[in-house]
Parts: sequence; structure tokens; C-alpha cells
Amino acid sequence: MSEAGVILIGEMHGLVGRHGELEQLLGALAAGTREEPGCVAYHVASLPEPGEYLVVGTWRDEAALRSHYSTPAYARYRGAVGELLARPSDVVVHRIGSTVHARDPNPPEPGLLG
Repeated sequence: MSEAGVILIGEMHGLVGRHGELEQLLGALAAGTREEPGCVAYHVASLPEPGEYLVVGTWRDEAALRSHYSTPAYARYRGAVGELLARPSDVVVHRIGSTVHARDPNPPEPGLLG
């Protein structure tokens, strides 16, 4: 049996006055991370509260996630993020044994969507 995939979920708490810098930094990290072997997906979303971001990354396995932490993109991020945060980020990593994609049994007609 192969090693389980992993999902990282992070809540970033940026300084409101520097949210633009944090957003650029997170965007650069996301772009670099998406190119890494073993990265399945990496998304950054701004939340309704100013300076708050949600990061969701998915890797094929734990080895791919650990490899991510030694990349140039992650090193640039780590070198700059500290001064942009109001408080430490809340990060959790989930190990996934299997995944099920929900399918709509009655999808709408594509022409009805505009």
C-alpha cells in the first residue's frame, strides 16, 4: 500500500497595513509550490477579515511535503514572512488514506449556465 497523501491547511494572520506584501509573498510561494514534484494542488484565498488568508496545499505523500520545506520558494517565504504577521500562523497537516470525489447525479445542462 502506498503512503497516504497529505493536506496542509494554514490560517495566516497578517498585519493589516502590510496585507499587500503578504498577499504577494503568498502568491509567489503558491506559484513555486505548484511546480514541485508531488504537489497536487496549492491554493491561497483571502478571507473577509483584513489581513487574513487561508492556505490549502495537497501533496502526493509526506515525503513530497517534507521536500517542499527545502525548496528555494519556501526559503524565500520563510525569510520574509515573519515581519508581515500579526501573530503566528495556525497550520495543521492531515494524512489522507483515501479520497472520494462527489459527483452530482443530475448535473445541469451546460447551456443553462449562460
